[in-house]
Parts: sequence; C-alpha cells; structure tokens
Amino acid sequence: MTGHPEQLTLNIPTPEPAPKPEPPPIYWENRGPRDWQPVHVTLRYGHVAGHTTTDLPHVTTSKLGPRNVLIEREDGSRDVVPVRNLRRRKPR
Repeated sequence: MTGHPEQLTLNIPTPEPAPKPEPPPIYWENRGPRDWQPVHVTLRYGHVAGHTTTDLPHVTTSKLGPRNVLIEREDGSRDVVPVRNLRRRKPR
C-alpha cells in the first residue's frame, strides 16, 4: 500500500475551553478566644441551592442548609467542621 498525498479533513467544531473554576469562598474559623483564621469551604454536605455533589451518593439530607462543611486551611490541612463555627466576615 502506498501513501496518499491527500489528507482527510473533518469539519468538526472544536470544543470551547472549560471555564476556570471559581476559587472557594473564604470563611473565618473560630480557633479559640479571639482567634479567627481564614479557611476555604471546599464541600458542603446537604442540599444547597445550585450545588450538587456525588461524593456521598447514599447520604440523604433534608432541604435545609448545610450543617457540616469540608474546609481547607492555609497550611493545607482539611477537616469537616460544623458551619456554626464559621463566619463570612472576620469578627472583631
């Protein structure tokens, strides 16, 4: 079999590049009296508006807000903590 000088070209549109994911929101974790440290919330457990996850497919929760969240600290450590220990703004 000899090579053919013609090359087959297909008219297939190229996919759009995937949008960059938004950085996780910054919350403030209460680490002790007057000790608030910034953390990133990476996963919410529960039915949160606009948030879906398949990490825990057998967990069924009510349609309330999340009670526990997975956080990541600046040092790279990760923990599941109650959402009641976090604040959107740094307390004074």
